[in-house]
This record gives sequence, C-alpha cells and structure tokens, in this order.
Amino acid sequence: MRPPPVEPELRRWTMSDGYVISGRFWPPRRRHPRRPIIYLHGIQSHGGWFAHSASLLAEAGEGVLLPDRRGSGLNEVARGDVPRAERWLADLDELADWLARQYGTPRCDVVGVSWGGKLAAAWGVQRPERVVRLLLIAPGLYPAVDVGLRGRLAIGRALLTAGGGRQFDIPLQDPALFTDNPDGQRFIRRDRLKLTQATARFFWYSRRLDRMVLRGPGGHLRAETTLVLAEEDRIIRNQPTIGWARRATGGTVRIISLPGAHTLEFAEDPEQFWQVVRNWASQRRNLPAAGET
Repeated sequence: MRPPPVEPELRRWTMSDGYVISGRFWPPRRRHPRRPIIYLHGIQSHGGWFAHSASLLAEAGEGVLLPDRRGSGLNEVARGDVPRAERWLADLDELADWLARQYGTPRCDVVGVSWGGKLAAAWGVQRPERVVRLLLIAPGLYPAVDVGLRGRLAIGRALLTAGGGRQFDIPLQDPALFTDNPDGQRFIRRDRLKLTQATARFFWYSRRLDRMVLRGPGGHLRAETTLVLAEEDRIIRNQPTIGWARRATGGTVRIISLPGAHTLEFAEDPEQFWQVVRNWASQRRNLPAAGET
C-alpha cells in the first residue's frame, strides 16, 4: 500500500520443475553482506503488500528477496495451486541457492507474514542448516477464520473425485479482517493481484505444512525466533500461537505485541511496526557472517 523508500529490482527465477517465479529483490548495500533476508507473504497477499517493510529491512545493508509465491501475485500460471507441499519448500531451497551463488551466503534470515509465517516456520524446521533467524509476523498456524466443516468436506470430495484441482474461495474476502485502516481496506478491495481462490490441493497441502510445524517435539525450531502479534487480530488466534512458539523454540522466542489488526503493514500509523522491523534487521549479534556455518 505504501511505496517503498527504495524501489526493488523485479526479478524472475526458473525453478527445477520449469515454473517461473517473479518477485522483488533489493541487492545488498554492504560491501561484505552477512546474510540475505527472504520475505514470505500471506495466502491472499503478494510481495507488493510488503514492499515498504522489505525496503526497511534492506536499509540495514543486507540483500532482501521478496518472491511472489507460485500461483500468486505476479505469477499467473496455476493460480492458487501447488503440486505438493514439498514444492513450496523446494522453491525456497532454490531461491536460497540462487542467493548463495550470487553472494556467497549459504544461510538466510527469514521473515514470514500470516500464511507466509507458517511456510517460514516449516522451512526453518525442515532446513535448520539454512535458517539462522526468523521473524514471524502474525503467523497463520491457528486460524480464527477457515473454510468451515462444509468447506472441508467439499475439499475432501474434490480431492477424491476431481484430482484436487477444483478452486475454493479463500475465506478472507472482507478487507476489514486485515486492517481497520480505510485506506488499507480500499487498497485490498481494488487489488487485482490478490488471490481469492485456491485449489483443494493447496488447502490439503497447507494442512501438511501445519503438521510439519505443530507436531514436532519441544525445541524443534532452532532458529533465533521473534514473534510479532497484532493485538486486535481477527484472522489468527494469538494465545495458542504464543504457546506453540514457546514450545517450538524451547522458550527462547522473543514475543512482541503491537496494537492493530492482522496486517500491521497497513496500520493507519505503522511507526511501531516499522521500528520493530528496523530493530530486527539491525540485530546481528553472535551470528555467523557469510560463508560461516
């Protein structure tokens, strides 16, 4: 909604299965960058929603990669679809490999917003050797809004009878769920790139990500984790999210609660959120530089 202070480069990456992913990239401003940051958007959103905060991250001098998830945003092929859950993780592997080839940085810091927070956590659990730090902003692990029992039954039937390709509405059609800011609601309502439907496959494999993240033993998320929650969130449930974060990190998680609705990026006065983002980007203590493990 708000233009970034520094405009990104628009890039395209061809994945190993031939799918072309588009996204935004801020090259590192340091001569010797420590680690790049990968920024993951939510289920209905795309990178354009978060370009401002991504640009603030880039001000710390590191490279920031903000890809549009396959089938969303700038990616028009196979809208709202994915062949399997592991493909989401493979896309992150390959984007991180590209960063490593470009900048010699085998490990990343990761920001995930809403559904992207779930994907970021899953990647952190499955690829602990790649993820150093996590910033999870209202991660979509315990939804307050979902497809409901009737929707789940319909999705199940579609998986059995139609190969999982049938599209279903994403249950987040009201912009007021995301923000109380009228300008933000207007932006969401008019956004032609937002994703309004996803396939039965997508919903099924999204649940598989849940299992990857939620069912592990205590302390299975080893990355240094900061959890940012919106106090008036109507899309996710904050209390079980806090309980999960404490269990998953063995109690090491840092928790920050800010006033506002789910998408803090769109708050009428986002300065507190901006400051959290800047602080997180600047905190590099006791963490390896590029090429270190």
